[in-house]
Amino acid sequence: MSLADLINDGLRLKGNKTRYWLANVTGVSIAALYDVTNGKRSRLTLPSMVKVAIALDLDLNELKKIDWK
Repeated sequence: MSLADLINDGLRLKGNKTRYWLANVTGVSIAALYDVTNGKRSRLTLPSMVKVAIALDLDLNELKKIDWK
């Protein structure tokens, strides 16, 4: 599983929320979220990833399952 998959699945499960919504809730830039979900970037900072996981109601242990290649 990639970070992009985790974010996209989380947005879908949250009720088809948008990346714009996620950026507003977390304070992570919309550009960074678009880059991650479109595969141009594979990582966010740890604080950003925690904010995203919390906003999407994900267990933080899900971050361990990400393939960090």
